Amino acid sequence: MSSKTVITQLRFEPALLKKITEAAQKTGLSKADVMRLAMETGLQDLRRLRFDLPTLISQSARLSETSVSNTASENLSQTHRPAEDVG
Repeated sequence: MSSKTVITQLRFEPALLKKITEAAQKTGLSKADVMRLAMETGLQDLRRLRFDLPTLISQSARLSETSVSNTASENLSQTHRPAEDVG
C-alpha cells in the first residue's frame, strides 16, 4: 500500500458483500480491488450523468429488470429443454 492511501471503513449489506466476494473470486482480484474498481466506475458514471441521480437510478432499475428478465429466460430455457431421443 502506498503511503498516499487513506484507510476508511464502509458498511455493506450482506447481499452486496456476497456480490463483491463473488466478483473477486471470478476475476482473481482482491475484494478491496473489486470495491475500488466498482467505486471508480460508479463515479465515472455519475460524472457522465452530471450527478443526475434520478436518471442514474432509473437506468439502474432498467438494467436490473433486464438482468432479471434475461436470467428468468435462461432458467426457463434450461428447465424446459426437450428430452433427447433414446434410441
